[in-house]
Amino acid sequence: MTDLPFQYEAVGRDGLTMKGQVAAPDEAAAVRRLSADGLTVLKIAPAAVKAQGSDRDLKPAERVLVLRQLALMIEAGVSLLEAMETVAQGIQANKGKAQFQAAIAALRRGDSFGAAMEGHVRGFPDYVYAMARVGEASGKIADVLRQAAEQMAYEDRLRRDFTNAMTYPAFLLFAGFGAVGFIFTQVVPRFGAMIGENRENVPAVSRWVLAAGEFANANLPIVGLALAALVVLGVVIATNPQVRARAYGVAHGAPVIGPVIQAREITAWARLSAFALNSGVPILSAMALSRAAVPIGSFRRGLDMLDSDLRAGVTLDASLASHTRLEAMDLSLLRAGQKSGAVGAMFGFIADNYEDRLRDRMKRLTSLLEPLAIAFISLIVGFVALSLVLALSSVYEGAV
Repeated sequence: MTDLPFQYEAVGRDGLTMKGQVAAPDEAAAVRRLSADGLTVLKIAPAAVKAQGSDRDLKPAERVLVLRQLALMIEAGVSLLEAMETVAQGIQANKGKAQFQAAIAALRRGDSFGAAMEGHVRGFPDYVYAMARVGEASGKIADVLRQAAEQMAYEDRLRRDFTNAMTYPAFLLFAGFGAVGFIFTQVVPRFGAMIGENRENVPAVSRWVLAAGEFANANLPIVGLALAALVVLGVVIATNPQVRARAYGVAHGAPVIGPVIQAREITAWARLSAFALNSGVPILSAMALSRAAVPIGSFRRGLDMLDSDLRAGVTLDASLASHTRLEAMDLSLLRAGQKSGAVGAMFGFIADNYEDRLRDRMKRLTSLLEPLAIAFISLIVGFVALSLVLALSSVYEGAV
């Protein structure tokens, strides 16, 4: 058991009163240690421990490390509760540490590992909690935690690769909008002054651009505040769970982003299904556990029909063919797996296949971002430049 600090007041052999601190598993053990040193304890109480570390939650890399540490200790024969306590002691993020301490308390009350994690240690992907239940059902918690850690590390690499790939396009957009802002506030008003107040022969598009530039130049503080308000509004909207869920649904059907999201969903679902089935979990329980790894959406709604179909005697491949958009090759693999008794192996093959697709689609998506950013800014600058050229041409023609 871990030693805890206790603050005490005691009388020594010389009759003098002293105060100090001692570490012991509990209060009774602390009194015994002090008595062994010849002290008569007058008062003793748990010492206030100053929080170490920052007041934040766990970072993604720290979550991966925590799962790997738990898997390593459990595999070495350490009990789950002791492994959780050891991991909690090493966590520097105060919020994350408090979450694990709450989960440890839940385990002591008799809660299952999956329920304790899901109820108190939020922030992990949904499939981690589902995999924790798979580990309990199969008795292979260490293997499950290791696989969950590898999946999280893989997704973290994907996110970092995507962020790195977004850096240059984001810089292009930022620089492009800065250039457009400079053109509107500095260049366009000068053209407006050259053209003058009489703009009857100026095309409508040019008049709009000139009016927008002159307004922006004359009301820079108002324009700045409006842009700042738009940014704040965008952040508020983006953090709203309902808006995010709706945006996820829209992105799920988008041409380029949609295939990436779909490949990720199928990969996580098939990987967890494979592990559950290979660990001896019955197919109904395995499908229910793996379904929990899929976010709410069209694919999840199709998987929700599996349970009733399987209970009604419908085969796995037939149900998936009716309610999901899995490809014919995937369905044929599952059909063959049902006949041969190797459904778990077929799910593993599907997971590997879609993981490769996910990697390829991510590369394709990131390779499109840079030219799209350049094209977008070029269109705006070109539109403004064309409007100014048309305005000058109309003035010149009128003068001739």
